[in-house]
Amino acid sequence: MHNGYLDQNAPAPDSRLVAIAWALTLLASPLSDILYFEITGAVPAALMWIKALFLGMFILRSRAVPLLRPLGSYALILLALVLWTGASNGLAQSPAWATWQARQSFTVAALALQAFETLAALVMVGLLLLLHRRRQNCFLVWGDRPAMSAPLKILGEKDPEPLWRFGAIFTLIVIVAQVFMFILPLAPTGNLLRRFIPLIPLVLLLAASNGFNEELLHRAALLSTLIEVTGKSNAIWMAAVSFGLAHYIGGTPSGIPGVLITAFLGWFFGKCMVDSRGFFWPWLFHALQDILPFAMMALAAL
Repeated sequence: MHNGYLDQNAPAPDSRLVAIAWALTLLASPLSDILYFEITGAVPAALMWIKALFLGMFILRSRAVPLLRPLGSYALILLALVLWTGASNGLAQSPAWATWQARQSFTVAALALQAFETLAALVMVGLLLLLHRRRQNCFLVWGDRPAMSAPLKILGEKDPEPLWRFGAIFTLIVIVAQVFMFILPLAPTGNLLRRFIPLIPLVLLLAASNGFNEELLHRAALLSTLIEVTGKSNAIWMAAVSFGLAHYIGGTPSGIPGVLITAFLGWFFGKCMVDSRGFFWPWLFHALQDILPFAMMALAAL
């Protein structure tokens, strides 16, 4: 991975590029979908094609305009994500798919959805390797497992601490909150919990798979094409905001609370990825935090 990713003495990013990158992020994000949804109760299919057309034009323009050239790869990644999101939404809204899903067990239905997202993640791996040539340049490595977490100045921290400890404390807090948000409201009975036990391996598999897919699509893909252009902080927050907005419609959780919660989690995962220069810690923490939401889905399906 480029040493400049974490170079504290790196020059300040060009403010014009930062502004353009933020504009691209918001235009390609589900923000416009949310506005249409709140006004009309639906999201027009044409909106995805408008975003794709705009990003395609930007990519072509970036080849001719030196100022925009550093953001060409980022726009290409956004275009891939927009097309994948459109395909995913189209599948979810398909009557044939809905009918098929309704006839399946939780195991089959959940694995089918994960398989579709894993396919998108693997396609993204190929695209990232074409853009960056080396896995280290797109966070597709284990990373520095003894890494230190950069101090959070907003909390008054002055010295770094082990990333595993920072992540473990954060993840524990999230899991405790999830118990109150997801599990206690279900009030599962002893009989329900006994029926759930055989599904535990499936829940762990889904959590691990979803953590891999989302960290690749929503973190590694964006951060690897942004950090050298916008700097660490901007890149992490752009990926986090995009991740949060993606949960407004149909997310778990959804709505404004879902956006705020998942954007904050997106910041945490992005920080872990950048601080460790790799995939292991953000994937592990993400997978651990996904266990209870998938457990809730499994319990609700019993």
